[in-house]
Parts: sequence; structure tokens; C-alpha cells
Amino acid sequence: MTLWSTRRRLWLGLALILLSNAVALAGVYYNRSGEPESRMTLSERELQLPYGDWFQREDDSGLRVQLLWRRADEHGRADWLSADKLQALGFQVPDFTRDGWQPRLNRQLARPVVLVLELDGPVYQRQLQNARQALAEAEARVQSRPDDQELQRQRDSHRQQLTQEQQRDSRLFLVDAGLDAQALRQAYPDRQRYLLLGGRLKPHAGSGKPGAGGFAAAIYPDHTRITVPHALREVFADWQQGGAYREERPQVRAQLAFGRRLEPWMLDASRQ
Repeated sequence: MTLWSTRRRLWLGLALILLSNAVALAGVYYNRSGEPESRMTLSERELQLPYGDWFQREDDSGLRVQLLWRRADEHGRADWLSADKLQALGFQVPDFTRDGWQPRLNRQLARPVVLVLELDGPVYQRQLQNARQALAEAEARVQSRPDDQELQRQRDSHRQQLTQEQQRDSRLFLVDAGLDAQALRQAYPDRQRYLLLGGRLKPHAGSGKPGAGGFAAAIYPDHTRITVPHALREVFADWQQGGAYREERPQVRAQLAFGRRLEPWMLDASRQ
């Protein structure tokens, strides 16, 4: 290999790197230009340090937090994911009266969608009500059989679940999906309670009767990791990776914006 050939390869490699960086920066600029698509204030309950950032945390080259969201599913099914919704998302809905409908549904590939996430709204309130009701029923059973230790254990477990729901569990729930971001925004106009996020959805047969209570699906949201600006890293300095449900953490308020490409960035963060 001649010296000229080596230099040419080096220059081509450098040009490719510069072009890639320019494209990435242009994407960031476009995403953050204009008014954000939505703004949301999250707490320590809706954020965690992702497991995959261990080495980045160790060498202090950067810090990211990850959105912590939930699904109010019954046996893996989403009540909003009906047969009509699947069809509207571009999937082929099989004939459930024929044998072999499960593999026909399962073999379909994941499709890009726009996800709707709701913060501290009706779905979370329903979760709270269900936890309170479960505890009340468990307490009633103990009152009818006060010496039954198993019933006492169940009551204590429900009491812990209610405390977890009230104080630690994320209040950010996946509530819908579609193909048209503008149509979804019209359906969910509150930009501080409902955020739109790109992602992919893949239905699967799940268990039980087809379509009863909605269909099961694997959900793959995009851009759930948010870089923490250097000036704000101290807010998350003592967090443990993936420890949202285990560790006692100080209360945090993080202001996020979601841009034109539905990608988030952090505006501010503080401890309460």
C-alpha cells in the first residue's frame, strides 16, 4: 500500500466521521427547533439509570437517565389494543374461528407506531383504586378469620403493594398507539400529561380467548434514554442503576421536552 493510498483512506475516514457528526447535530437541531411537541415534569419515580450505561458511569464520560413507564395490562393484554386498532396500525387480523390463528398473528413483524404515554392520569388512578380495593377485601377476610396467618400475610402483602403504588411506582403509563402523531395529539391535547414517543409494536397471541380484554403485544419505545447535562449530574449522583423500585432516593423533579422528532432532552432537574 502506497503512502498516497494510506493518506487517502485516512482522509476518507475522517470525512465520513465529520459527515456522520454533522448529520447527528442537524437531527438534534431540527428536533429542538421551534416549540417542543410536549413538556413534562417527571419525578424520581419515572426515571432510572439504565443498566447498559454502566461503563459510561464508571469512566464519567456521560450520564443518562431512562424513562420508566408501565402497562396496565391484564395477563399481558392491553385493553386499548382491539382488533380494529391492530388493523388501523397496519396488521393483518386473522380469522379467530380457524385453527392456526396464533402463528399467523405471531409471525407478523413489528411495525413503527407512535406511542401515547400518560402521566398521573386516569390509568394511574385506576391502579391506585384497584390496590385500595384489594387491601380492603384482604382486611375483610382477616376480620372474618382473625387467627388465619395466611390471610394476615396476604393482607400485609396488599398493604405493601398499595404503599409501593402510592409512593414509588412509576405513574407513567402506555395508554394508546397510532400512526398519525397529529391525530393522536388531537385526541390527547394536554401536552403536560400526555407525551408522544416513537416506537414499534408487535402483536402476539398471548393466552386466553382471542381479543378478550384487548390483545397482547411487545412494545419497543424509541429514545427513552435522556442525556443529563453536565451541570445537572449532581442531582442524580447517588442513584443506583436500575434501582427505581429498591432504593430509597431523594425526591427529584426533572423537566423534559419532546421535540419535533419526538425525542426528549432535559431542560432542568432539582432535588425537592
